[in-house]
Amino acid sequence: MGVEALDHALEGYNVCVFAYGQTGSGKSYTMMGKPDDPEHMGLSPRLCRDLFSRLEKIQKQRGQEFQSIVELSYMEIYCERVRDLLNPYGKSNLRVREHPVYGPYVEDLSRCAVQSFDEINELIEAGNMSRTVAATNMNETSSRSHAVLTLLVTQREIDAQAQLAAEKVASFIPAHKLKTINWEQ
Repeated sequence: MGVEALDHALEGYNVCVFAYGQTGSGKSYTMMGKPDDPEHMGLSPRLCRDLFSRLEKIQKQRGQEFQSIVELSYMEIYCERVRDLLNPYGKSNLRVREHPVYGPYVEDLSRCAVQSFDEINELIEAGNMSRTVAATNMNETSSRSHAVLTLLVTQREIDAQAQLAAEKVASFIPAHKLKTINWEQ
């Protein structure tokens, strides 16, 4: 499942992977795994790791003509409020807007350029510290929010002889605990 999603993202298509189900059914574990345990890595970190591995292979094959940029945003939706997990001291209720060409996006949501899987892990860990948690009948420290981790992958191929450049941009969303899918610009 993850390999196919990554293939499509690298072809320039928007991709979304999400988990849903009852509290305590393993959504967060399936998507995120155990922090700092490579053997029990969830789907999201595995896809992020594999993304950089694949981009590195493409770079080696195509050389100077190929460039890639990966940007990450991480938000939570809780009680119909959208909050930036990478900027916990920012606005507590970001607005969802509609761009006439690109569609829905979250206004003022942070987007951080990342150059490695380790940088993504650091940002996810920092964002997770800001997640809203509360006790439920099923789980003492259940996250009460829906988390949306978005990677914006931009690939640029330059043909020096023809003096042309082609660009592929894809949103890759390995999110978890979602009821609604929110696409970014």
